Amino acid sequence: MTAIAIPRRRESGHAVFLAMVFVLISLGFTVGFLRFVMGERMYFMSRYAGARARMLAYSAIAEKASPYAKSPFFVADTTLPEEKIPTMRGGYRDVDVFVRELDMSILDEFVGQGTGHSEYNSFEGKPIEVEYTAEVAYRKQTFAKFMYFTNVEKPGGGPWLGSYVSFGSGEELEGVVFSNDDIRMSQYGCPEFVNDPSTGEESEVYTAGNFLMYNCNESIFEGVFEDSVAKIEWPPFTGHRRVRDQADWIFYGNELIDLTDETDTDRHIMTEIEFASGSFTVKRWRHIIPPIQGNWFQAEFVDTLKRYYPKYYRLATGNNSYFDITDGEMEFQHYDFWEWNPANEFNDFDYIEERTIFADDGVIWIEGGQVRVKGEVDGRFTIATSDSTAYRMHYDNETVNHLQNNIWIVDDLTYWDSYPNGMVREGSPMRLGLLSAANIIIAATPQNGAGLPGNDNNGVDNGFNLNIRINAAMIAMNESFVVHYWRNSTNDYHYLDGMAIKGDGCPWHRLGGNEANDQRGTIHIYGSVIQSRRGYVKRNNPGPYVATIGYEKNYNYDYNFRFYPPPAWPETRSEDGSVNLELHSMGEAGNQ
Repeated sequence: MTAIAIPRRRESGHAVFLAMVFVLISLGFTVGFLRFVMGERMYFMSRYAGARARMLAYSAIAEKASPYAKSPFFVADTTLPEEKIPTMRGGYRDVDVFVRELDMSILDEFVGQGTGHSEYNSFEGKPIEVEYTAEVAYRKQTFAKFMYFTNVEKPGGGPWLGSYVSFGSGEELEGVVFSNDDIRMSQYGCPEFVNDPSTGEESEVYTAGNFLMYNCNESIFEGVFEDSVAKIEWPPFTGHRRVRDQADWIFYGNELIDLTDETDTDRHIMTEIEFASGSFTVKRWRHIIPPIQGNWFQAEFVDTLKRYYPKYYRLATGNNSYFDITDGEMEFQHYDFWEWNPANEFNDFDYIEERTIFADDGVIWIEGGQVRVKGEVDGRFTIATSDSTAYRMHYDNETVNHLQNNIWIVDDLTYWDSYPNGMVREGSPMRLGLLSAANIIIAATPQNGAGLPGNDNNGVDNGFNLNIRINAAMIAMNESFVVHYWRNSTNDYHYLDGMAIKGDGCPWHRLGGNEANDQRGTIHIYGSVIQSRRGYVKRNNPGPYVATIGYEKNYNYDYNFRFYPPPAWPETRSEDGSVNLELHSMGEAGNQ
C-alpha cells in the first residue's frame, strides 16, 4: 500500500506577520501619543509664552504709569525706553499712557496700553513670537461716589448755628458715607447705615477722625466702617474751575454791577432754570437785596426796577413798620421770589431774558449770581455757580457786601423717568449735578411744603406738595445743603424773638400761617449730598428754635452715579494733591 504524504502547516510566517502588525499598531499609538505630547507641549509653550507676553505688557504699563499715579495731573509721556525684563524671555514695546475723552463729557479715562512679546521654539527649533497688547483704564474717583460727604461736622448755611450736628434716630443712610472730621452719633437715638436693600451692596462709612458713638454700638453699621482714614482734599477748587472751563452756557448775574461807580447802587440778576422734556427754560430778572433805602412803594422804583422787596428784612406787625438789620451778626441768605401772588407782582415784561434751550447734555454756569432750579430733567446736566460777588448795598452806597451765590431748589427736581416717589430707575441715563460755590438751599416755597396764609402747616398738606423730591448729585463747596428755616410761618420765629433775630420776615405776611410749627414733610433724595458743613434740615427743641421747622429725611444713593457722574463733575484728591483713581477695566486692547 502506497503511503500518501500530507504536507505540514508552517505557522511561523503568520506569527511574524501578526507580530509585525502588533508592533506597527503599537508604534502608531506611540507615535500618536508622542505627537499628542509634543502638541500639548507646544500648546503649553504657546500658552506660557502668551502668559509671559501678557505679564510683560502689564508690567510695562505699570512701570510707565507709576510716575503719574501720584501726580496732581496726568500727562501723556511716550519717552519710556524699551527695556527687557531679565527674568522673562521677551520684552515689550509700544507702551503709552494717555487720556481718552469719552462721549457726552461724562468722564475721562486714564489709559495705559502696551504690547508684551515672548518666544518659544517650534518642532524645528525655530523661534515663534507671541504678543499681547494690554489696556488698563482708570477713571478719576469723583464726589458722586459718595452718598454723603462732609468736610467739617459743624453746622453751617444759616443763622443761629450750634456747635455740632450729629446723626440721630430715624436717619437711615446707604452707600458710601465719608467725613474729614469726627462722626458723632446723637445721645438721643441712633442712626442706621444700611446695605442697599435691592442689591445687598454693602454700605461703607469712613471718617478721617473717630466715631463718637455715645449710646450707640457697632450694630448700627450693616457694612464696612473705618476710622482714621486719609482725608480728602477740600474744597474741590480745581474741579470747580474745570466746570467753568467746560461750560456750554454762561449766564451773568453781575452784569449790572459796577463797583467803580460810587454814586449808584448795584442791582443783581436772578436766574431761574426750569427743566422739561428735551429742554430747559431760562428766565432772568433784576432784583435788589434788602435792606433798601427809602419807601419801596415809590413810583421811581416801579419805573426803574420791577423787582423789589421791603426795605428791611423783617415785618414787625403786619403794617409797614420794619426792623433795621444793619447791626446784626448775620446777614440772612436772600433770594428773589414771587410764588405767592405773581399776578400782581410779576409780569412777563419784567424778565430781561426768557428763552427755552433744546438740549440733552451740557454744563450751565451762573457767573456772579444766584440760581433757582426746578423741573423734570431729561438728559445730563450740571449747574454751577461762581464764587461770591462784591456789590454796593442799596441802603448805603459806601458799604460793599458780598453776595453768596447759592443754588435754591424752589420745587421738585426729578428725572423725567423717575418713579412718582422720586426713586431713580436702575440704569437711567439721566444725570444732574448741582455745584454751588456757597449753599444749596431748599427754599421756603409752598411748592416745597412751606406754609400758606390761613393754613395750619403742622404737617398737613397745604394744597401744594407737602414734601420735596430731589434727584441730583449736590456739592455745597463753602457752606451747606440746608433748609430755608429762617423764613417760616411760625408765630415766634418769623421776625424777632425778644431782641434776637431768628427769622428774616421777608415777607412773613405772604408766607403766613402764624402757627406753632412749620412742618414741611419729608425730603426724598435719590442722589448724593456733599457739603463743607452740615446744614440743618430741621430745627426743633432742644435748640434756639423750639418750634419744629423743616423736614424729615429720606436720603438714598443713586447707584447710577458709581460709574457715570454728571458732566464735568469734580474728582476727589488726597491732601497731597494726588488724584484718586479707580480701576475701570483691564484686558486685551479692543476687547474691553
